[in-house]
Amino acid sequence: MERRNFFKILSTASAGAVATSCGTSTDALIPLLVPEQDLIPGVEYWHPSVCTACPSGCGVLARVMDGERIIERISVERSTAGKTEKLRQRLAAIKKLEGNPLDHVSGGRLCARGQASVQSLYNPDRLRGPMKRSGVRGEATFQPISWKQAIAEASDQLLKIKAEAADRIAIVTGPGANTRTLALRGFAKAIGAPEPVVCSVASWAAERKAAELALNWQGLPFYDVTNARHILSVGADFLGGWISPVHYARQFGAFRQARTEIRGYLAHAESRLSITASAADQWLPLKPGSEAQFLAAVGRILLDLNLAPKASSVPAGVLAAFRGFDLAALIAATGIDERRLRQAVEQLGRSEGPLVLAGASSIHTNSVDAIIASHCVNMMLGNIGAPGGILPPAKAAIEPLTNPRFAEALSQARAIILDEANPLYTAPKSAHIKEALTKAGFVLSFATTLDDSAAWADLILPAHHSLEGELAVAPSTASRVSLAVGGAFVQPLYETQAVPATLAALAAGMNVTFQPATAKEIAEPLLPKDLPWETVVREGGFHADPGLPSVPAPKSKPAAKAVSSPATFSVNPAKFEGDGPFLLQPYLSPQLHDGSLSNLPWLQECPDPASSAVWSLPVEIDPVTAQKLGIASGDNVKLESATGSITVPAYIHPGAVPGVLSMALGGGHQHFGRYASGRGANPLEILALAHEPATGDLATGATRVRLTRIGPGKDLIQYSAEDKEERPHAHR
Repeated sequence: MERRNFFKILSTASAGAVATSCGTSTDALIPLLVPEQDLIPGVEYWHPSVCTACPSGCGVLARVMDGERIIERISVERSTAGKTEKLRQRLAAIKKLEGNPLDHVSGGRLCARGQASVQSLYNPDRLRGPMKRSGVRGEATFQPISWKQAIAEASDQLLKIKAEAADRIAIVTGPGANTRTLALRGFAKAIGAPEPVVCSVASWAAERKAAELALNWQGLPFYDVTNARHILSVGADFLGGWISPVHYARQFGAFRQARTEIRGYLAHAESRLSITASAADQWLPLKPGSEAQFLAAVGRILLDLNLAPKASSVPAGVLAAFRGFDLAALIAATGIDERRLRQAVEQLGRSEGPLVLAGASSIHTNSVDAIIASHCVNMMLGNIGAPGGILPPAKAAIEPLTNPRFAEALSQARAIILDEANPLYTAPKSAHIKEALTKAGFVLSFATTLDDSAAWADLILPAHHSLEGELAVAPSTASRVSLAVGGAFVQPLYETQAVPATLAALAAGMNVTFQPATAKEIAEPLLPKDLPWETVVREGGFHADPGLPSVPAPKSKPAAKAVSSPATFSVNPAKFEGDGPFLLQPYLSPQLHDGSLSNLPWLQECPDPASSAVWSLPVEIDPVTAQKLGIASGDNVKLESATGSITVPAYIHPGAVPGVLSMALGGGHQHFGRYASGRGANPLEILALAHEPATGDLATGATRVRLTRIGPGKDLIQYSAEDKEERPHAHR
């Protein structure tokens, strides 16, 4: 980048504020996509787009207004050459995001993460253009470089490695299914590289695998919460961070209040007092990893009480497995009182609209077994493919990537391409990601902000923000063919580039044929004849009618292989690594998700629902353990596993399960901008390298740790320093 063209953004301000602070004016340096005569000061315009704060695929509306910002430029005028001058720049500014009422996922609603997405667009730490490493890998020292030079250097490096070992080019990305996913998959195929792998603790691989094995479905099942009457949810914090929180929160609202004479009943079994557990009529605090035993006990009790109306439709091998379990041993493994468990199961079985909703908010080595057991129980209850039951996933408009074995791919890679992935943060130290990034011949990143892994890149080719370009996203869960679409309605702020366009340029530099698909090309084959593309763009996507032939017909029972083999339905105990007396349970933060949103101060300031902590994430400790070890809220404690240790503030949680230490993700970034770097600790860092065997996914709940009090601390900042519990008569 030429020095004379370098702009330093000082602030984003309203027209009035800028007018009073600067007397010099200039024409718009970044042209508007919206015609200038149509952008009237003080008048708002709403444009459809898609939220990418998580993989849910919520359709949103962006509020666009006329705005100005102050920029700083090196003068090229002869009289003032070399001096810095401040200028006013007019631009179309996105002021706010709201849910798109026409979108079937968001339905006009939006979570805090979605609301804060606009802050990621204007984040002061966004990369302004391509960057080339100027120091040692990991030092995060870079210098600007032109796009032409960056594409040429990256193409040369990839071409050399492709010629020698194309199968050792690792492309690592996030769990979403969107135009970038499709472009990465096509680029990998074009250059002969393996299919991209997913780097995330929110890939929901266990849920997909269980649906495939038990029901012969491809994708994430759709739970019809709205039309159920009695739900038993197990291990899935569906109102917190599981799969699609906005969508399931909307359904839950209808489940509770939309029917005049029916109020849905929710019983929730989980090893943490999560948001879903807090909203439930009954919480059953499970021992971590006992979800499979719990669900096996549920099935056995239903059969014993003759409350399984569709037991005859379940393969004999599965029924025999349920009846052959030692019920007393199963109940003992869960930690739930037998009387309480039997009462909960009987209430479920006698309901007119029962539904078992199971997932793996915390992944264990037997998570797939647990979810398969839940599907078998739903078969007994007769709600597979029925209203108020579990519905088959629609044919995906964009097929998601499903291989979560990113650590294995990186360990063998000679070239690494990172897009929407931060493996150095997501994987434990025992996965040796740092070593893999060090020994790779070439590391390329498309990061928009310098993060932990991008700090190890040789080249960074920053992508557009999702609000700056065309984007199509397939929702993570849907019972009908769906696609959320966002068009380009504001000009990119900086010299960034859409990832599909960057991949096309790299392919051209490598003399490889590759043309990424546009959102229109993805959507048109799925559209009904009477739905033009222009309408899809105007409404922000489409949600197909149930009668479309592309929607698979519901299956009433699983494939024979899936249920007749004992290996597909078992209640093997979860395995735990280490010799510590406590189980560490990292979980997705309602605010910061998997840590990918930690650089947004709005979300850092959003109080944690459990501890009301802001700008800090404590470990949750039960009162009995705290009293025994002399720990008070705010004290610094050390969590130590066999692979390392972290120091974190403590929060004494009155609802914590004894022996379980829960901690939200989001802290512990080494590089992630001014708002996240060096703040807090990352519990993933000290996890054992244990995996769920059916998927290869990291078992986030399989690590034992030791807990030691260090002393008083100042890192726990709480919105409310006192816990306020409900009085007995106010308890739900």
